[in-house]
Amino acid sequence: METPVRGWGADRVGNLTELVTAAMPAEALSADELLACCWDDPGVVLGATDGCGAIGAGVTRDADGQVTAVAVKLVAVHPGRRREGVGRALLAELEGWAWDQGAPAVTLGAAAPFYLWPGVDVRALAMSCLAEQAGYRDLGLALNMSVPSTFRAPVPEGYVVERVLEDADVARVDELVAGHWPEWTPETSIGLAQGSCFAAFDGDRRAVGFACHSVNRAGWFGPTGTDPACRRSGIGHALLAEVCRDAMVAGYPDVEISWIGPMRFYAKAGGSVSRVFRMLHKPKP
Repeated sequence: METPVRGWGADRVGNLTELVTAAMPAEALSADELLACCWDDPGVVLGATDGCGAIGAGVTRDADGQVTAVAVKLVAVHPGRRREGVGRALLAELEGWAWDQGAPAVTLGAAAPFYLWPGVDVRALAMSCLAEQAGYRDLGLALNMSVPSTFRAPVPEGYVVERVLEDADVARVDELVAGHWPEWTPETSIGLAQGSCFAAFDGDRRAVGFACHSVNRAGWFGPTGTDPACRRSGIGHALLAEVCRDAMVAGYPDVEISWIGPMRFYAKAGGSVSRVFRMLHKPKP
């Protein structure tokens, strides 16, 4: 059955939210999260004209406006319309758009800095089968871990950990991030703007660590970092503990750490692997 596909603008966020809720109810994605990830971050959303399915992708361009990367963030098909080729039609349409734009490849996942998942959940068998049938190959795995929101850790002597609210402290965190992890600036800016960023300050009020939450997904942890000169001092766990406290107040039993880096750090906080994702890749033919 042919599935006509058209571009969806941000005015269709309500339709996308209803579709995603029907297709993936356990994800509990809100309209605000979908709007921010699929439209506020530069990209493209294509949807079936009858609303039965949609696909969203992030698009990266160079200084001349040339598309250098296209990363699929979301594929959703209404449960009542599965096994009709809707997902295949959406992916093919997205690929055609990407090739027309000059993209060298399309990836499933790895859509930093703003994403809903780091890749295709290994439990999403239908999506993995669709990707393999369409010629995608593995780039590797990405792991999520979860830490109980009951986790607490002391602030090491000589430092304070506080929610970042004052303009001067925002500037201090911005300086820290720009100096060590400039690629995290867009995500950190969201955390700072919405008051979901904590920072560790030394006696001179210099920011030596930071941790944000609810940037891409409500209750999800990150980005976070500690000044290399201050690592192994307990600052990272003290920051994680403050995020856990926020999560507990909001009613979350756990804090989800997506696309983890140092597994041992979270394991020491009582964390465990919660989800596994495949990142896949298809070069332009």
